[in-house]
Amino acid sequence: MKTRLLVVGYGRMAEAMLRGFAIHAPKLESYALQITGRNPEKIRSFLERLPLAVEILPPTPILDIDHATVLLAIKPYALESFEYKGVASLVLSVLAGVSVGKLAKCLKSDAYARCMPNIASSYALSSTTLYAPCAVPIKARARALLECLGAVVEVSSEQLIDASLATNGSALAFLGMMAQGLVNAGVREGLSHDQAVMLVAQSFKGFTQLLQEKAPQEIIDSICTPGGATIAGLSVLEEKAFKGIIMRACHAVVKKGRTP
Repeated sequence: MKTRLLVVGYGRMAEAMLRGFAIHAPKLESYALQITGRNPEKIRSFLERLPLAVEILPPTPILDIDHATVLLAIKPYALESFEYKGVASLVLSVLAGVSVGKLAKCLKSDAYARCMPNIASSYALSSTTLYAPCAVPIKARARALLECLGAVVEVSSEQLIDASLATNGSALAFLGMMAQGLVNAGVREGLSHDQAVMLVAQSFKGFTQLLQEKAPQEIIDSICTPGGATIAGLSVLEEKAFKGIIMRACHAVVKKGRTP
């Protein structure tokens, strides 16, 4: 008999994770996928295009979670808008700032875990943190699900789940702003928009590979030459405290999403 994997929520993160699951569908053969929320029409057309069988449960304020693996992908404030009937086998939450203790007060489960994936889950390329204070077999089950979405790093406390908002939760938004700035710079200097987008995208792809082999400072040092163009640009970023700005932005994210 298959285990129910119940996804609660229809938002962008839920869609991204479902796309990742679709990529690794054979690994989910032991699960019967279901999804629920307030308005099924928000997700219906998406699921019709998804190469993965997902049952849409009718909207109801009372969710049957008995013996299910529950993947919470709703907004934190929506957690208490449902009633949860039965005892889940595992609750896996992506809700920022919602502690295991708070989860346990809202719904009953044999085990609880928190994770912080990102929208690259759509391509099974998420960097995901996992905090799972539960028995090894259940932790392994949570990890196996998340590995369908990309790489997983286990952390030892909920505070480190909060910290990972800076490194992977919100990081893609910051990288998106950097990418947009580079595209705009290319257009300013005379490239077409399409040319600039293609060149920046490929630069990010190359940087990803370099980062697997070298530390960030090593990459910088390998590009800069004495008195060259790159060091001239870096000097401007240093004058504007670019790294400090990034660190302050990340700190603001963590502070906002910190678990009480």
